[in-house]
Amino acid sequence: MAAPKKKGNIPLQEMLKAIDTNDFDFYSRLDDDQKKAFSPWLAMRYASSAKGTAAYHYLLMVNDIVNVEFSTLKKHPELQWKLLAVCGQGTTAFHPYVPPGGKKKITKLHKFLREINPLLNGDEINLLLMMNDKDDVTLLAQNHGYSDKEIKELFT
Repeated sequence: MAAPKKKGNIPLQEMLKAIDTNDFDFYSRLDDDQKKAFSPWLAMRYASSAKGTAAYHYLLMVNDIVNVEFSTLKKHPELQWKLLAVCGQGTTAFHPYVPPGGKKKITKLHKFLREINPLLNGDEINLLLMMNDKDDVTLLAQNHGYSDKEIKELFT
C-alpha cells in the first residue's frame, strides 16, 4: 500500500521531470497548498546537479539563468519555475541532491592571520599557510609581539 500524499506535497520526481522536459506550466497546475510548499531554492539545488553527460549542461544553465538575481525574484515563484524549466534538455536525467557547504570552523591561526592581514580573503590565507611552515608563522607572530604562550595557542 502506497503512503498517502501529504497535503501540499510536490512529488520530487514529477518536479524534476517537469524541469527536464521544459514543462513551463507545471507550477500553474499545482494546487494552492503545493504552491505554498514549492521551494525554488530546493528545486534549484536539485536541478543544478545531474549525473552523466548532462552534468555540465545543468550546472551552467541553472547558474547562468536561475541563480542570477535569485533572491530578487523571491516573491515570484512562478517566474522562478519558468526559469528552471528553461534549463531542461528535453530528456530526463538523474538529479542527486547536493547539500550546501557547511560553514568551516575558523582556527585561531586563521584569525591571527586575518587580524594582521585584514585585506586577505580565506583562500589567500590558506595559500599563505601552504607557502609558509610553522617556523615562518611563529616568527611572524613574534614580530607582532605575541608571547610564546600565545604562539603555542595559535597552533592548538
